Order: sequence, then structure tokens, then C-alpha cells
Amino acid sequence: MARRRPWADSPRKDLCIGIIIRTCQVLVLSREMYVSDADVEMSKDVESLRIDRHMVSDLSSLVPGRRRKMLDRIEEHGRKNPLAIVPVLLKHYNIDNPKVRDQVRASIGRLTQSESGELALVECVFSKDKKISDAAARILEERNFNSLNLLNTFRSVKDLVAQARKAAVFCQDVEELVVDSIGAYREGRFDQAMTNMMMAKDLLEDRLEWHSHLRGYIKDVLKLTPALSRSGVQVDSIQDSIRNLSTAVQTREYSDARSLLDLRRQETKLWKQLWSLEEFITKRIKVKPITELLVLKEPDKTLLESFLATAERVDDQIQDGKAVEALRLVEEFIANDVSGGYLSTEGRRLDSKDEASWFVMWSTGLGLLKMVAPVVPNVAEEFYQQYFRDREGSPSIHTVDWPEPFSKLDKAKVAAAEPKEKAQPKRKGASKASR
Repeated sequence: MARRRPWADSPRKDLCIGIIIRTCQVLVLSREMYVSDADVEMSKDVESLRIDRHMVSDLSSLVPGRRRKMLDRIEEHGRKNPLAIVPVLLKHYNIDNPKVRDQVRASIGRLTQSESGELALVECVFSKDKKISDAAARILEERNFNSLNLLNTFRSVKDLVAQARKAAVFCQDVEELVVDSIGAYREGRFDQAMTNMMMAKDLLEDRLEWHSHLRGYIKDVLKLTPALSRSGVQVDSIQDSIRNLSTAVQTREYSDARSLLDLRRQETKLWKQLWSLEEFITKRIKVKPITELLVLKEPDKTLLESFLATAERVDDQIQDGKAVEALRLVEEFIANDVSGGYLSTEGRRLDSKDEASWFVMWSTGLGLLKMVAPVVPNVAEEFYQQYFRDREGSPSIHTVDWPEPFSKLDKAKVAAAEPKEKAQPKRKGASKASR
């Protein structure tokens, strides 16, 4: 009977030890503000562990077959799971051995030409490993992803979060904003991602500065209380106030910043909805449709009427300073009235080039951008330039007229431009002129 190989000599030994090490790494990573999917995938993927262990020695081998075998192995696994193998390659992006470095960079170039490979590269920007994130940012910067500025700001935010946690300064909402910023970056919204990341940095810097000043003030007052007491001053009330203030410092959650965070999140959700809808519309409708309103069918009229009612409600929320609620109403209209309502029953008419349905959906798609422009002007402008400008002619979403079915929304604009002999009370709906 064949003797069993001792555990110490078993090839499974290294594998099991590697899995244990990677599991511990995952537990450490889970304490981070943001855990990169690339770090997680690399830490649990057995094949990437094996490739990482042997890649440098195999690629620097004098035996051509050994080098070829490793390159084939990298390519094969990279096509299956780029999120696991791309960070492994990036670790060796700047390796001193020029022979290995050239082969690694060539493999990265090939694997990241696909959409999944490029997304893996984007995720690597936020890796905990500095070698991986630096290499990924450098490559993406050459592809106009504005990655270096974002990475530097992200690292600054991470340091500020660590300081905030140590000082017991509330920063959970800011961490959520960072995650949203990374999500925007993944989707290619680089400007929005940078805006959110800079906002996170500014919020943390302000909070830490405020916290530092206030703690210093509390400390100074407490130092004075013994002298005041000796002078006959009743210090109990002072000490009680200071204790209450100190507690407030520790428990403050900065509700004022929550509204900003909620707006950013709602904006992200709405961006995804608008992108999907505008893509759907403009892929089917190649020219601006023009038709008589008399030929519209009942479902067409119902959708247009629902749009006008939603526009009124959205405008009321904007006037009341409730931007998040306004965007939520738009989101609900798209989900319920457009996607879940009209398109679910009348969508086939678009594919059959029905003139009335084309007119209604074109008007709705453009009208939605006009509706959200006062709250998220950059988003509205981005989609207008991408999908409508060539066929509408107007240079901006802010200058284009409302589509014909919603033209009455422009009447307020005309009324606002007319000189008034005497002051009149402001009417709700007047702000529609701004749109």
C-alpha cells in the first residue's frame, strides 16, 4: 500500500496556509472605510494566489516554454476573472526586472481592453495596496479617466476619516458619500465623483477643525473653574453646561450634511434611470418627431397629463427647498408612469415606428431633462448634449423650449419677463420660468 505523503510535504499545505492568510486579510480589510472589490476578489481567488506566487520566477526563466506557460495561464484566468488577476499584475507593474515588467504590462494592456477588464482596473484604483492603486491610476490617467486627482483626494479622505474616528467625530455620513463617489466613478461620471470626493474632504476638515477648537475651549474653561470657585463664583452650573457641551460634541451627527448626502444619493439613482430611459428612446427615434396632438391615443394623453401633474408637484417641492423630494417624484414618475406604465403596454408601438408614440416619448424624455434642470443642472445638461442637442438645435437644456405638449409651462417665463406696474404676491408655479 502506498504511503501517504506527510502533511509537511503536501502541496495542499501551501494552499491551505494561503487561504488562511487571505481570510485574515479580508477580516482586516473589512475594517476599512471602503473595501475594494479587487482586494476582496484577489484575496479569495485560489488561482490568483498561485499565479502571484510563481509569476516572477516563471516570467524571468531562461526556459521559453516556462514563460509561455505562465503567460497563457495569466491570460486564461484573466479572461475568466479579471477582477482577481488584474490587481496581481499591477503589484508587479514597476518591478525592477525589465523582462518581467514588459511582459506584465503587456498582459495588463490586453486584459483591460475588455469592459470587464477595464472595470477591474477602475476598482484597483481604490485598492488598499499602494502599488496596485498607483499603477491603476497611472494607466487610467493615460486613458483620460482623471484618476490621479481622485486617488490623491481619496487618500486624503481616508486619513481624515482615521483622524475623525480617533477623535470620536461623527463621519459615517461622509464615508457613505465616499462610497457613492466611487460608484459614480465606476459609471464614468468622473466630474461627479470628484465633486463628491472633494465635498467629503471639505466636510471632514471643517468638522475636525470645529471639534479641535471646541475641545480646546472646553479644556480652557475647565482649567479656570477652580480659580473661579476660590473667588466665590458658583461653578456648578458652568461645569454642568460644559459637560452637556462635551456630550453634544461626541454625539453630534451633523444633520445639516445629511441633506447634502441624500441629494447626492438621489441624484445617482435618478442618473441611472435617466440614462436607461434616454438610451431607450433615442436608439429607437432617430429624428425629432412632429405630429398633431389630435392623433394621440388615450394612453398617450394619459402619460402627458401625468407628466404635467408631476411637473407641478416637482415645482412645488423646489420652491419649498425640498430638492431630494423633487427628484424622488421624478424617479417615481419614470418608474411607475413611464417604465411600469406606458412602456409596458405601449412599448411595441415604438418599435413599429408609431408616430404618436414616438412624439410622446420624445416629448417626455426631453421634458424630464427640463424638469430636473433646476435641481441637477449638470446631469440635465449632460444628457441633453448627448441625446437631444443635434436634433433640437438649441445649445443648452436651459435654452431649449419645453416640448409642445408641455408648452404651457413656458407661459410663466413670458409673464415673468413682462414689466409689472405694481408688486403682486408671488404665485406658486412662477419658478417654472427658470426652467
